[in-house]
Amino acid sequence: MKRIATLAALFLLSSHAALAADAKQDMQAEMKKMQEAQAKLMSAMMLEKKSRLGFNETVTALQDAARKRGWEVGPVMDMQDAMLKAGHKGARPFKMLTMCKKDLAESLVKAQAEQKSMPFAPCRISVFEGGDGKVYIAKPNTEFMAQMATPSFAPLLKKFVEEEKAVLANIAE
Repeated sequence: MKRIATLAALFLLSSHAALAADAKQDMQAEMKKMQEAQAKLMSAMMLEKKSRLGFNETVTALQDAARKRGWEVGPVMDMQDAMLKAGHKGARPFKMLTMCKKDLAESLVKAQAEQKSMPFAPCRISVFEGGDGKVYIAKPNTEFMAQMATPSFAPLLKKFVEEEKAVLANIAE
């Protein structure tokens, strides 16, 4: 009888361990799926386009196009310089432009605040040289954000989309 009880206990422990291992594998698989979905969402939040121009020409053309449309153009951050100072010896040309359609941004942030949403306005554009030596423009995917936004501020994001397209028109491919 003692032997049967011991065998039963061992059987229960081993089956419990097997179930725990299966649950752990299931949880790990679910976590991996969630991480992959999050990575897809994050990549969808940014948009990258190839420039028709050289690096410095792209920076200048974006600033000029923005000014012509009434955008405020702020400081340019030299990210390549910052990365070189941080010890990244192979840093390629990379600048972050601060530029925004001020009245539209103010309306957007106000509408977001009224909805108790996190305030956000797409007011930065990056220009960088890729590993292939070509020049790229990266910016928030405002069109995607407009599709996910609440009806109270989606129209404002759509206006940003129109503005961004106009600024990028003769610069990005």
